[in-house]
Amino acid sequence: MAIRLERRIDPDGSPVLVPAGDLDRDSAEQLAAAVDADLRESPALLVVELTHVPFCDSSGIVALLDAHADAERAGVEFVLTGVGEHLRQLFRISALDQVIRIVEESHG
Repeated sequence: MAIRLERRIDPDGSPVLVPAGDLDRDSAEQLAAAVDADLRESPALLVVELTHVPFCDSSGIVALLDAHADAERAGVEFVLTGVGEHLRQLFRISALDQVIRIVEESHG
């Protein structure tokens, strides 16, 4: 099932991707395509706000890790925000929180 993706611009000019729905095998490619499109604009910072993502499976974790790696290669800082407790626990168990910076403040 596809996720809905909203794209906003933070007051500092950074793109903020806001997926809504489950981040799983069926939606990971959609997020990856949105990240790729934003990276082509060469922002200093790319934010993915996960406030409206109730579920993330291993495909979603891989998509986030790939997005982080692509951003790093492009010289773009990549951060996650709006990470709820369920996802925070998942990211802690998978050690994703050791690779990708998670910030508390809301963007957009």
